[in-house]
Amino acid sequence: MRFLILSDIHGNIDALDAVLARAPRESYDRLLVLGDLVGYGANPNEVVEKIFELEPDAIVRGNHDKVCSGVESADSFNRVAGEAARWTLKALTPANKERVAELPTGPTNVDKDVEICHGTPFDEDTYVLDEDDATKALDAAHRQICFFGHTHVPVAYVQKGSDLTVVHPQPGGSETTVVNVLKRSRYLINPGSIGQPRDTDQRASYATYDSKKARIEIRRVPYRIDLAQQRIVEAGLPESLAFRLGLGR
Repeated sequence: MRFLILSDIHGNIDALDAVLARAPRESYDRLLVLGDLVGYGANPNEVVEKIFELEPDAIVRGNHDKVCSGVESADSFNRVAGEAARWTLKALTPANKERVAELPTGPTNVDKDVEICHGTPFDEDTYVLDEDDATKALDAAHRQICFFGHTHVPVAYVQKGSDLTVVHPQPGGSETTVVNVLKRSRYLINPGSIGQPRDTDQRASYATYDSKKARIEIRRVPYRIDLAQQRIVEAGLPESLAFRLGLGR
């Protein structure tokens, strides 16, 4: 089975289109989406519509999805994120707002080996930022492989017994980082963010998993950042959101 894993698109249609051009429909069997379709970017409707056209096999909501659809308030967000969320709430069509509001809470078991969540298996809004966080998340996971998002930083935590190995793709380095799946190990994988990378690498980030080959790949793809930046500025969103796309952070 071949999986395509997308996370943290954040209304960036240019980045999403670049990823889907690199990973066309015939290249995967199942699509997994880890939340935060919207927020920050200037094209929330286009992103929501494209994702739903692809009919994901499993999808969970992110914290921005909740706020941008009116499920929760923006009180916990910083000023810029709150401003972007309020803009998105107004920009979403009624139909797309309903779609986003009804996204399910994670975690979701995809099959006997794979589960997905936005933050962690025990709480959808908790961040995995270090090895201690990863150990807690792995303790709560119900499958050998758990794909998560939320931090916008691609990383693989590999647990074998009491040992935990961390694989960080090199920012600006190879377009592909490979993680081989071994039977006696467990995996916590963040594919990174498509629409708002925060590991100092501007390129959109996503992942694939081929269960037959026992191989996970975290992949990077360049896209027209200038177009995404222009859309943000022209929409009247905070210019800092456009600026940070160029920094990848």
